[in-house]
Amino acid sequence: MEITYVYSKFRREFGRQGLFSDRAEAVMVDIQPNPRLMSNFVVKTPRDQASQACMDMSEHPVNTERFESSNCGINHMEGAWPKDINPKDLEQTVRFKKKIEKEENYVNSLVHLGYVRSTSVQSATGSHRCFRLF
Repeated sequence: MEITYVYSKFRREFGRQGLFSDRAEAVMVDIQPNPRLMSNFVVKTPRDQASQACMDMSEHPVNTERFESSNCGINHMEGAWPKDINPKDLEQTVRFKKKIEKEENYVNSLVHLGYVRSTSVQSATGSHRCFRLF
């Protein structure tokens, strides 16, 4: 079922253009209160009320298109290489990986990343659909 409707209006149906200009203020009418009519009115406390001085031109305020979104991760295969390493050159990347694997913090970093990864997957709802190759 389609809920959209194209609402178009011709330019001639908009009415005449308002022509405004600056001028000095002037009192057009000064009506003094009538004391005899004061008993017909009740003094109310001040309150705020919005009003619109022109016609509502919209078809319907609820005709908006639905936008569906979903959360997902990205499997990033290459990146974060130093500037002097060409990621397309297999020999350079293998040499750099061996150099990094010899460092002291490498094993500790992997253990920590494994823990972070497992907790994030366990807490995610629908984790079987969370990661997608791009």
